Amino acid sequence: MSGVTNNRIVGARSWREARRVLLHPRFFDGFRDALDGLPFKYRELDGWPLLDQHRYENGRELAIECRCGGIAVRWTDRTRIPRELKALVVARARSRCAGTPAPYRPSAAVSGT
Repeated sequence: MSGVTNNRIVGARSWREARRVLLHPRFFDGFRDALDGLPFKYRELDGWPLLDQHRYENGRELAIECRCGGIAVRWTDRTRIPRELKALVVARARSRCAGTPAPYRPSAAVSGT
């Protein structure tokens, strides 16, 4: 993955776009692994296609964001996105379209700013 970063992924600007990402099997796997406290699967990810790697990472990031924001999400069926998760993703998409800060930024909470 030399030179390839996740920085070019700007994020969904609508629920229609975001829903496809959240329904991706690797997104769900990453989300569940992070909620369960499992370590990152570096070696396993190396064998995956790049899109699967990004989706897994995105799932883990969103799960950690939910945890840091105090949003309790129980997601057991990949095809049924929990209401709390949908609300967070929709709020983020709306703020992205409006050019305003996201409703919650874990980096700010971690750094103390």
